[in-house]
Amino acid sequence: MKLVVIGAGQGGSNIADEFVRLAKWIWKERRIRILSGGRKDPLTDPVFSMNLGGVDLYGLQNIRDDEDHCILLGSEDNLRGRGAGMDNAVGAEQALKGKDKIRTAVNSFGHVYTADAILVIATTAGGTGSGSVGVIVDLLKDEWPDKPVYAMLVLPFAGDYDNPRRVINTASCLKRVIDNSKADAVILVDNKKFVRRSENMNKNFEGINERVVNAFMDLLCAGEEENRKFISNVLDASDVNGALISTGSGASIAVIGMSQAELPKRGIFSGRKKTREGGGQHFSLAKEQTELALGVVREALDNLSADCESSGDQGKFYDAEHVLGLFSGPINEATEEIVGAMETFLSTKVPGASRWMGTYPGRTSNTVSVTVIISGIGKGAATDLINWFYEEGKKSQEELQKSNEERDNLRSQISSSASDLPNLDLEEGG
Repeated sequence: MKLVVIGAGQGGSNIADEFVRLAKWIWKERRIRILSGGRKDPLTDPVFSMNLGGVDLYGLQNIRDDEDHCILLGSEDNLRGRGAGMDNAVGAEQALKGKDKIRTAVNSFGHVYTADAILVIATTAGGTGSGSVGVIVDLLKDEWPDKPVYAMLVLPFAGDYDNPRRVINTASCLKRVIDNSKADAVILVDNKKFVRRSENMNKNFEGINERVVNAFMDLLCAGEEENRKFISNVLDASDVNGALISTGSGASIAVIGMSQAELPKRGIFSGRKKTREGGGQHFSLAKEQTELALGVVREALDNLSADCESSGDQGKFYDAEHVLGLFSGPINEATEEIVGAMETFLSTKVPGASRWMGTYPGRTSNTVSVTVIISGIGKGAATDLINWFYEEGKKSQEELQKSNEERDNLRSQISSSASDLPNLDLEEGG
């Protein structure tokens, strides 16, 4: 599956930057292209950063630093690369004013005709990305109506939940993109799921971005694999798009998770137990393979980019329209038994959902991995969290307005008390 990737704002651009790093690694290690374009086109062509903050653009390491890929918005309004100041209305306004610049850049370098989807990434709590992401999604969907356009929205850290401005920005961003944009699906990423309390914030940001992007690795590679020995029950781009896009109206809410595990030493690199007749695989090894795979499936669900589970009489389950599962590993590990066991397990965890299952025997390391997408999410933790932001955002907006009115009244009273004091204004020319 090949993508065009656009990062909006600092956080979204840093994740887009990580997609370029991953694309370079995959090309070097597997000779697979996961970004749009042909084999001879530069890997960095179809990835863009759009920002109001010039300083943020300097921090990118992999996105090309020319004006067609690092697009500085707001220069015509004298913002001078200073950012949106946490005001996402400014981010939205400047994206609208810069739409021709955005459209021209993606048209010129995006190789969109070769792409399977367009991904726009932003964090929800800031100014530029939060405000511009919905505008950019609509602009790209209008320009390429036949291409799926996905938004990846990164929710704030738990420490920002009591910050009124960040809560309001998050709520208005979610409303704009989920309820009022032309996005085909919205992939939620909750920073709380990835933070490591023992690491400093810079390390946390780098680790979060890497873990988020790595979740897409096998999924993007599987459909682009050209080596016949690494092709099995593969999920291609049409399967992924089918699993992400809702059959109903509006943008589908989706999450993605990936987990991997090392194979035991007695696995494929240390020989197989022999059967009495000397042929086939011993039942104990087949059982071991399946148990290991199901353990990785469970962990992939724990690693979903945002919690979205519900609880019922039968325990934890997921209310969703679609579920996709991809098992990746060395050739001898990707068996039909594992796919069947994975599908049975996910059918109980996501009851009633349409299912896409596949294997990708493209890993040459001593590891197996499972990628899971759950989309068309209904009731559960994710929609509860979205509703919480809507309710808290509304309350925060009212409280901020009330506080501003009280401060204005206080200033008016103070000015009234000073009304009889002399003015020190000088007459013009005096």
